[in-house]
Amino acid sequence: MALYFDVDGSELAPDGDRMAERPTLLLLHGGPGADHSLFKPETAALTDVAQLVYLDQRGSGRSDPGEPIDWTWDRWADDVAAFCRALDIVRPVLVGSSSGALVAVACAARHPGLVAGLILDSALGLPASLDETLDVFERRGGPTAREAARRYLGGDRGDESTAAWREHCLPLYGAPDGDSDLAPRIARARMNMDVQAHFQSGGCGPAEIAPYGPDITCPVLVLAGEHDPVSPAAGARRLPAMLPNADVEVRVMPGVGHSVLRQALVRRSPWSADS
Repeated sequence: MALYFDVDGSELAPDGDRMAERPTLLLLHGGPGADHSLFKPETAALTDVAQLVYLDQRGSGRSDPGEPIDWTWDRWADDVAAFCRALDIVRPVLVGSSSGALVAVACAARHPGLVAGLILDSALGLPASLDETLDVFERRGGPTAREAARRYLGGDRGDESTAAWREHCLPLYGAPDGDSDLAPRIARARMNMDVQAHFQSGGCGPAEIAPYGPDITCPVLVLAGEHDPVSPAAGARRLPAMLPNADVEVRVMPGVGHSVLRQALVRRSPWSADS
């Protein structure tokens, strides 16, 4: 199984009369079935403090597709651990966005000695109800968006429902004041729709962080967008209770939607620390 990766920034940097070691951030994209390009170019701003390693997960982007039986949270998590061993990446911080956050959590739970910390950005699997998700869609896009989300997220994948989702809900992923780069960003990503369909049918396993929670012992930073309809901030605020053995900090960013880290780097906006 060949996994595609990219590296931005150096692990060692000159610091006076020595070479200082920087932490490694291993970035795990969402989708599932998308690719690492969703992080770029904004995350390049972090290379002054860390080395960035981008990984296309099995079945995604430029990595080998593998078989559907292996398109699961646990398999992807084990791939991350194997990847780190192969490249001798020691104690990385896993930065998971959307479904990548669930992969990061699964990796930290299954390989506790591997991970130095987790950054969970707009995480999939938060303890939030469908009504809370629909409430944000309605607040952002009115009753039409709520109904389109209710049908699509309720399992209706027919042509009419999918078209309504794309028209009325997908544009609400970004910030309320617009995210002009969202469409070309999605267009340039290599999306494996077979993986997405496998996920939507439940083939990846339960999309829940809670079952992994007691096994997480590393520090966790949770990033949530105030206007994220997909991973509601209400769920992020409840997440510390699901991680009883970890030091958890939740930060909610005002004025943004899904994919908080990217928008934060663009806006340089202040954070609201919830816990």
